[in-house]
Amino acid sequence: MERLCPWIGDGVMSVRDVVQAAAGVGGGNEYVEDVFSTYLHTGNNSTQTINNGIDLDGEGGLVWIKGRSLAYNNTLNDTERGAGQQLVSNRTDAQAYYNNGLTSFSSTGFSIGAQGQYNLAPETYASWTFRKAPKFFDVVTWTGDGVVDRQIPHNLGSTPGCVIVKSTSTSGNWYAMFRNITNNNSYLQLNSTSAVTSATDFWSTGGGERAPTYFKVSNAAVNASGQTYVAYLF
Repeated sequence: MERLCPWIGDGVMSVRDVVQAAAGVGGGNEYVEDVFSTYLHTGNNSTQTINNGIDLDGEGGLVWIKGRSLAYNNTLNDTERGAGQQLVSNRTDAQAYYNNGLTSFSSTGFSIGAQGQYNLAPETYASWTFRKAPKFFDVVTWTGDGVVDRQIPHNLGSTPGCVIVKSTSTSGNWYAMFRNITNNNSYLQLNSTSAVTSATDFWSTGGGERAPTYFKVSNAAVNASGQTYVAYLF
């Protein structure tokens, strides 16, 4: 799966490059199929176990599902927020719990119930699963405190080239920080067709500061006091 993450490095690294680099640092042997999967399934109006070979129960990660044959939303479920807690990347909604959506994570994938955005017969679906792995992917959550230049710790093990943030407790945009866009306080919105937008001190007073162990948030959109957030890091 070449160039899955074109924002990593100089924009020329493939998933295989990233995973092999991470394995070299850790001394282990991990392959693309250990940390990433594209999987197709057909709905059955009941339950299904998706065995894609990704250890989400032990390692953690993200499952992104989209209907292929019908106009349903993009649904995102991750292990930090827990099975059933759904976010929709094309909408501004807060997270919502579905007990018949993504029902559990396992050592070989995940299970789904009969909720239409996941498993409506005879519709077809695609899922993309990202497992947590050094220099590849991480998921973090926090509760906002309104502090400017707040450091949010992560375990990516390298400076993230992409950080996607969403409030889980209230309606709001999806904000994405990418390396090498207009300036370091610029962002794109997953739920919008808008061009790159810039805002003074949006991510940090130093301009989107990121490091191998943390990234910074400043604006109320990404760190409002009392609100909860999730971030996906690549």
